[in-house]
Amino acid sequence: MENFVTEGNKVLIIWCPGTPLEELQEFVSQTKSKVGNSGSVSLENSNQIIKSNHDASSVDTILSGFLHPIIHNNILLAEALRILSPGGKIVIQEPVVTQSGHQNLGTCAELILKFKLNGFLLESPDCKASAVSFELRKTLSEQYNVDEVKVCQIIGKKPQFEVGSSMALPLAKSAVNVWKLDDAVEEDLIDEDTLLDESDIQKPQVASLKVCATTGKRKACKDCSCGLAEELSGETVTQKVEKSSCGSCYLGDAFRCASCPYLGMPAFKPGEKILLPNN
Repeated sequence: MENFVTEGNKVLIIWCPGTPLEELQEFVSQTKSKVGNSGSVSLENSNQIIKSNHDASSVDTILSGFLHPIIHNNILLAEALRILSPGGKIVIQEPVVTQSGHQNLGTCAELILKFKLNGFLLESPDCKASAVSFELRKTLSEQYNVDEVKVCQIIGKKPQFEVGSSMALPLAKSAVNVWKLDDAVEEDLIDEDTLLDESDIQKPQVASLKVCATTGKRKACKDCSCGLAEELSGETVTQKVEKSSCGSCYLGDAFRCASCPYLGMPAFKPGEKILLPNN
């Protein structure tokens, strides 16, 4: 029985019909000696455990199928989970086959999956093969009509909470302000009236706005486009007089083509010279 129970534990032993009475009594006696006077040991038939209506979370340890391995269906495992106290231990022994596909028996991997799906936590990811006598192995082979059968032992426990319990999930924490203004009245704030002086608000001279007039001596740039080059050379800028090619431009935009230079200008008299700016 190893160290599955300790002193003071409330133990439930699940057995199946056909278990020899003498072996069952001896197993109960060994278990009682381990739990002591402060603990308790009770027996339950695997076929009657649902009808017995045990109190929820009433036992610390469940030992099932030790003397005669049994099949633990989902109903039996669900009831065992309900009876166990949070953190309680369960140890089962169940006959298994090496290949899946049997009508009643499953493999070790299938047993582990069934154990997990019913809410138990495993102490080990693998099951342990239990040593059984030749007579018991033969009995199991005849009972389930299979040539090769072995007994798998699984040790698990109930999670540290009751079935159906809930807890509040921690919400996202509010972000800590990287910076914030506290007592801004006491801080030294910049006077906005001192940001500009008299020179910043004076109206600039027209000559100073020319790109070429950035030095003391007036000199036109190589690609002068502000008119300084013509001014220094004494040339006068004349505006080009555009002539209409269709003869109907003077009537207004409704009679002008898409490329007409007079687009946007009001109608004028025929033959009147209209001066267009270079731009």
